[in-house]
Amino acid sequence: MPIQHTTNQYLISRGRVYFDPYNASEQLTGEIDLGNCPGLSITINTEKKDHFSSQTGLRQKDATWLLQVDRTGTLSCDNFSPANASLWLAGQVETKTQAATPVTGELRGVLPGRQYQLGATAANPLGVRNVSAVTVKNEAGTTTYAAGTDYNVDLETGRVQILEGGTIVAGKVQFGYTPVAATFESVKSGGKAELTGALRVVSDNAAGGNRDWYLPKVTLTPSGDLTLIAEGDDVVIMEFGLEALKPANGEAIYCDGRPVAP
Repeated sequence: MPIQHTTNQYLISRGRVYFDPYNASEQLTGEIDLGNCPGLSITINTEKKDHFSSQTGLRQKDATWLLQVDRTGTLSCDNFSPANASLWLAGQVETKTQAATPVTGELRGVLPGRQYQLGATAANPLGVRNVSAVTVKNEAGTTTYAAGTDYNVDLETGRVQILEGGTIVAGKVQFGYTPVAATFESVKSGGKAELTGALRVVSDNAAGGNRDWYLPKVTLTPSGDLTLIAEGDDVVIMEFGLEALKPANGEAIYCDGRPVAP
């Protein structure tokens, strides 16, 4: 019979990535679907200790020991969802409510030629958006200024521009407006430099058999640049550095094929 050669298993990898954050007690809380991740790679680096014989004139290596294994990698995600943005910012996502309560007498110091965000406070630095019935009055509230002559307003973003050459001078004015009633998602950064949890990859490969991966304990560290404004048309990508750690009662990386009924 002829020699039986190995059948090659070529792989063009695709799949979905899920991250399951730990809570403060290092318990899993449920997997987050990260959406489209165009890149996920793992790098293994080892550190060895070599021993050389001194019994002959030629120094020769006669033993080596593996002392350390580091499993690191990178994760790229272009699904810019609030949940993913909060992961990259190592922060949190929450739902905010904007009430349709008319505001009068919001006192602000202004300068001609400058722009101002309505409703901006230390607790709500982005202010209010989608407003109506905007008014600008003097500090005492006795004079109402004219839109288009003394100031311009962008109702969608809630921004007011004080016009140069108008009757508003440097000093304080009163803003009035009515926000639209709505809820929206808000993301803010946090104090943690990295996130810890489990990472799962469910394969749907373009070529080769599907194998699912599970890393029971990884740290995700935001890295690289996040493009806020760009001249081109490239999709924004969030980059994470990852490190696969060995849990107390398991291994660092698991890779399983899928059972098939006989």
